[in-house]
Amino acid sequence: MIMTEERLNDAAMIGAVVFLANRGTSQNIPSGSDSAANALAWDEVTMDLLGGWSAATPTRWTCPKAGWWKFEGAIGFNASAGGNTRECVWYVNGGGISMGRSRTFGNTMASVPITVEARTLSRQLAVGDYVELVPAHNSVSPNPDPLTTATGTYRPYMSITYAGPI
Repeated sequence: MIMTEERLNDAAMIGAVVFLANRGTSQNIPSGSDSAANALAWDEVTMDLLGGWSAATPTRWTCPKAGWWKFEGAIGFNASAGGNTRECVWYVNGGGISMGRSRTFGNTMASVPITVEARTLSRQLAVGDYVELVPAHNSVSPNPDPLTTATGTYRPYMSITYAGPI
């Protein structure tokens, strides 16, 4: 194998976090099934080494380089007596992906925020593919939707790591 500049750069990037964002203010999430319309809009971008995020489309991280990418994240939901399900779903190009759903279920959500960890996934992306983290819940009476995302130490986040070339 001939070592080119591109191959060396790819090798040096493996395992590097290239995007890290969080939601510092509450976002309203309507009750019901997950929908790309409810994707989290990132308002605090800590790291965007490859320029995959844009304020014009704040819910998306767009892949700047074909390869394997690892997704990590979580959604913090504020406490609510309504409903018993909280979810987060990875979306690529506007649709939910296989193995991309995480859910918590229970009746202890009335007094404390609940954090749902997204499933950590590696996925092959092409240039221009975009990734979103989408919350869902079934909050109904006595505290009907919208449920809000939490702030502070419970705030939602999304992290993207380069895992390697195709």
